[in-house]
Amino acid sequence: MGTIIALLVVCLPTVTVGYIGWCYASPWGTCRRCAPGGKNRTCRACDGTGMRPRLGWQLYVYLRRLHRDGTR
Repeated sequence: MGTIIALLVVCLPTVTVGYIGWCYASPWGTCRRCAPGGKNRTCRACDGTGMRPRLGWQLYVYLRRLHRDGTR
C-alpha cells in the first residue's frame, strides 16, 4: 500500500505538469467529430476548422478571465 501511495505522490504531479506544458505548447487539437474524414464544414464543435482547443487550455482561459474580471 505504501508503494502505491509513493508512486501516486511522484507520478501525479509529473503527469499534471506535463499536461500543463503540453496544453501551453500546443493549445489546439484535432476535432474528434471531424478527425476521421478531415474538415467537416457543418461540424458545430469546431465550426468547420478541424481544430478545437484542448480541455486544459479551455480551463486556463476560463480561470484567466475569471481572475481578470474579478480584479477590475
